[in-house]
Amino acid sequence: MADSKFLLGLIASLVISSILIALITGSSAISVSVDSSLQAENWVAGNNLTKGVDYYDANFGGFSPNENGLVSSLPFTTNDVRLTKAEVDDGIYRHKYTLTKNGINYFDIIIRDTGYNSDTLILEFKPDELTLRNDNAMGILIPNSYQQTIFVDTYGDGDDILIVETVYDITEKTVNVYIDNIQVALFNDVPEKSVLSLIKPTYYGGVTVGNSGFEINAYETNSHMGNSGTGFDMFAFLNTLAGVLVWYVSPDLPDSSSAWYPLSVIVDTFINIIIKIQQIGIVAYGLQLIRGN
Repeated sequence: MADSKFLLGLIASLVISSILIALITGSSAISVSVDSSLQAENWVAGNNLTKGVDYYDANFGGFSPNENGLVSSLPFTTNDVRLTKAEVDDGIYRHKYTLTKNGINYFDIIIRDTGYNSDTLILEFKPDELTLRNDNAMGILIPNSYQQTIFVDTYGDGDDILIVETVYDITEKTVNVYIDNIQVALFNDVPEKSVLSLIKPTYYGGVTVGNSGFEINAYETNSHMGNSGTGFDMFAFLNTLAGVLVWYVSPDLPDSSSAWYPLSVIVDTFINIIIKIQQIGIVAYGLQLIRGN
C-alpha cells in the first residue's frame, strides 16, 4: 500500500510540475506585440500613455508638455525623454518623429536604451552626418563598442520641421533611417543586447538634446499591446503540456546566431532534465512494483 502511495506521489509530482511549466512557458492570451503599422500617439498634458508598453517616460528629465507636444526646457544641458518600453526583443521597431528643431541641429534619437552603456544604441544627428553608436561614459566609448558614421544630408527639406523615421530590425541587425520620408542611411551588423541587460527595462525610442526649445510634435510607433485571444486558451495549453512531457523546446527560442541562444538552450535542457528524471523514476518504480507482485 505504501509503495502504491509513493508511486502515486511520483505521478502527482510529474503532473503538477508539468502543468506549472506549461503555464509559465506557454503563450498567454495577452502579450506585447510589434507589427508593421504605425500608430500616432497623443501627447495630452504629458500623460503616461500606455498600451502594454510605456510610450512616454518623463523621469529622464528636461522635456515638458506644451500645446505643440513635448518641448525641451533645460538650456545648455541634457534633455531626455524615452518612448516605447517593451520586453519584446525580436521583430522590427518602427518609430516616426515629427520634430521642430528651432535652430538646434545636434540631437540624438534613441534606438535602444537598456540602461547599460555598451548595450544602448544612439542615432546621433550632426549637420550632414549620422552616427549610430553605443552610449558612452564621460565622452569615452567603451572598448569594442559599435560606432558607424554615414555622411548624408540631415536637413531634409531645409526648414525647421524635420520628420525622422527609424526602422530597427533586431533579427537582421539593421537600422534604416528616413528623413522627410526619404531613406538616407542603412546601418548593418548592429549588435543585439547582451546578458548584462537581462534585468533592465529597455526603451526602443526617445530623444536626447542639449538645449531648450527642441519640440517633439508627433510620435508614431508600431509597438502596441496585442491581444491574441480572450480568456484561457485550452488548446494552446494542452499543446505546450504535450511538448513538456515529450521534449520541451521554447517557442521563443532565438536564432542560433543570437547571444541569447546558449542561455535559452540551457533553460530548455534544465526543464527537460526535471521532467525526464521524474518520468524515469515512475517507470523504474512501477516496474519494481510489478516484479514484486
